[in-house]
Amino acid sequence: MTGFAGRIVARLKAASLGDVLIRRFPPLYRRYRRELADFEASDIAARRVAQERLLARALQRAGGLAAYSAFQGRPLSAYPLLAKERLRTSPQDFLGPLQVLAASAATSGSSGMPLAVKRSFASLVFEQAAIDHVAALAGADFRHGRVAILRGEAIKDASDMTPPYWRMQGGGRVMNFSASHLGEQSAPAYFEALQQFRPDVLWAYPSALETLAGHFRALSLQLSIPVILTSSEVLTDDVRQQAATTFGARVADYYGQAERVSFAYSLEAGAYRFLSPYGHVELLPLEDGGAGFTRCSIVSTNLRNSAQPLVRYRTGDVALIEGEASDGRLEAISLGAEPFLRIEGREADYLVAPDGRRLIGMNHVPRGIEGVVQMQLRQVARDRVLVLAVANGSGGPELEREIAGKLAARLPGTMRIDVEFRDRLERNASGKLPLVVRETD
Repeated sequence: MTGFAGRIVARLKAASLGDVLIRRFPPLYRRYRRELADFEASDIAARRVAQERLLARALQRAGGLAAYSAFQGRPLSAYPLLAKERLRTSPQDFLGPLQVLAASAATSGSSGMPLAVKRSFASLVFEQAAIDHVAALAGADFRHGRVAILRGEAIKDASDMTPPYWRMQGGGRVMNFSASHLGEQSAPAYFEALQQFRPDVLWAYPSALETLAGHFRALSLQLSIPVILTSSEVLTDDVRQQAATTFGARVADYYGQAERVSFAYSLEAGAYRFLSPYGHVELLPLEDGGAGFTRCSIVSTNLRNSAQPLVRYRTGDVALIEGEASDGRLEAISLGAEPFLRIEGREADYLVAPDGRRLIGMNHVPRGIEGVVQMQLRQVARDRVLVLAVANGSGGPELEREIAGKLAARLPGTMRIDVEFRDRLERNASGKLPLVVRETD
């Protein structure tokens, strides 16, 4: 949003009224919650019909834009795949005619090149309805319950390590914690604040949740949180299990993008489902699935965002499917009628060998290493990877060797590995902590 409307909306969002008048605008919000409940109860045939209706409307909107005018009236398959670079270099070609109530946002720029996006008012409400829907399936009332947040918002100066590391919002219903201040020394203050607040839901980045659970376990601190909701980063099975054990929680995770083209969720490990009323998903098999699995690139068309219609958009994300995937099975998965294993990670989460090969599967490296709270792989040269690790305690030579050995098993012998232990890892501008950073790009 721009100008006067943007300033008004920004103020409303900072207050508790923002929930009601923007993200949960009653007429739209109630309708969308009913639509999502109907979706859960419908079979694959009904889901297919409903999505075809939404897709036809989305393509009709897109046909009037400069980017898609040549394809107006043609089926989805006639549209070309849309790369991020095309959207980045010509964003005006994808803007809808009504921008008065559109909100501006940006991707976190994992490639080092953030991408500006626009979201219609209706898409903001639908996004919130989808999040609340997932929370409700997990047994939480995200709209009225007490919510603790541990995500990317800048709560205070990162160099100020004196408590409090949080602030109250939403009339006292929301307690927003700083992820960047969380470390071994500050963890007891987080514990005391959470214990007093008694949240019904903890909404967290997976990397921040991993840090919180790791420090609480190391300090033998026990706290009960009924539901944990994660998003915005890949949630590994290990972190999900650690959080469930540490907090006695049901852990739900949802997947989406700043571009708002598709949405999936899981209430248990290995069972993600797409929300087909949110976006039309195409799953394009990749060649490197590995034995017993199919890896698919996620290509999506947004169905709710009239401010920036995106057709057949390459998200850069990968869905992992167990076994072989026929066309019929891929359709069932894309409609949420069948689950898939997980979001395997961004296509960008790879290292590059000296000969130019992409080395994938880096998300397996941190798994199963006792004593490691958190880890980041930084490729500082074509032949050198620096591992930054937060350990329970100060680490040590034995743990260093285990980390290096686990990574070395996935790298060619021409690459050197160095391991450094840190008290905490630095997050990027959006508060996220990517597993892989390639400084050589």
